Amino acid sequence: MRPSCIFIACLVLFAFCSLARSEFSQGPNKCCFSFSNVKIPVKQVESYHTTHFECHRNGIIVITKAQREICVDPTEKWVQRLMNLVDARNIKEMSQSSSENSE
Repeated sequence: MRPSCIFIACLVLFAFCSLARSEFSQGPNKCCFSFSNVKIPVKQVESYHTTHFECHRNGIIVITKAQREICVDPTEKWVQRLMNLVDARNIKEMSQSSSENSE
């Protein structure tokens, strides 16, 4: 075989393997690389979630009612308070909706 054919065959094989790996990998799709210092009012927060464990930095992604995603530091006291308030609000809303459905 000519060296150019071997090179092309290796290149095609490498491209195929790279494509297959990227399609089936379960890595993080959103990570925080920096954190916002702006305190977000709880009335503007729709929800939040933590970043994937494979991300370089642990973070909280806050989703606002305007559908903006903001990365915040989970070690900050105001962030912990915000998460507690959002959780309490969600529990209250769930209990209200379940009591309305049972009537």
